[in-house]
Amino acid sequence: MWESVWKKETLEIQMNPERKSIMLQMSEGTETAAPLHVQLNQSELFELLHTFLNINRSFNKETMYYDDASRV
Repeated sequence: MWESVWKKETLEIQMNPERKSIMLQMSEGTETAAPLHVQLNQSELFELLHTFLNINRSFNKETMYYDDASRV
């Protein structure tokens, strides 16, 4: 069963612990437009988090002690 874990005006994150998946629901903030849903399983979520961390490191100009280019 889906349960909401984080909600803002245009973005909501729901999780389904039984299926180990999350759903991102994005809307334009209007009642008339249909929201966009993106569903990710646990491994896809892990890859997405890893990507966000890499983006954050590049913003901060951090140097990694290992070469992450081999994972791409």
